Amino acid sequence: MKKNKTIKIVLIVFVLLSAFLVASNFIWLNPRESLFYKMQQYATYDKEDWKNHEEIEAMLKETVVDNSTGIPTSEAASAPARLHPVNIGFFQGSEKEAELLRIKNAHFENLVVAKNAPDDFDAQTALVQFTDGQLTDVIINQKLNIKIGKCYTNPNKDGNYSCISCMILLYNRDTKDWQEAPMGKNFMENAYDFYQASEGDFWQAKDLSMNIPFDYDLIKKYELKEE
Repeated sequence: MKKNKTIKIVLIVFVLLSAFLVASNFIWLNPRESLFYKMQQYATYDKEDWKNHEEIEAMLKETVVDNSTGIPTSEAASAPARLHPVNIGFFQGSEKEAELLRIKNAHFENLVVAKNAPDDFDAQTALVQFTDGQLTDVIINQKLNIKIGKCYTNPNKDGNYSCISCMILLYNRDTKDWQEAPMGKNFMENAYDFYQASEGDFWQAKDLSMNIPFDYDLIKKYELKEE
């Protein structure tokens, strides 16, 4: 009888603790940190992690935003050096905080979704030309195709009629799943500029020149579907 009572108490404690951990994901201590994330910090951070965390917090406090333009005026909010989008899930601890700060300062909310953009075939054709035919071998022998995601209007036209910036991925026709890079030499990036020299002209590709967000919807669309 006493043993059953002990088991019951343990189960109740376990259920309550589980409920608390789940709820802590939805309790936000500030716009960037949930209670669960804060508990993880205290459980896993070392001295160096806390130092980086404090530096990032100081940068956030120093960032002043002009309400009329929405553009940060501090040096910390200057345009980031890296343009290509990265999945936030790849980061942990202080690196994740730094990436979240970079995303915040990029002001992706100011981007304009392009009304005119290449389809998958046009994007693939443009990239075959841009990579000097290297992509042709990948398409034929590795059974990969280019899939294009959401595109954003890019003001850096360089004299062309239009320019947009888009994330792309490689879709494997055999595995029915996307992959990050071709087998062997990785000559591909995950985002490019696409442009038209004149109205109605064919699409061409060039190196990315504008910071764009990671296209999670594109990944979800082409990930392997469970049967």
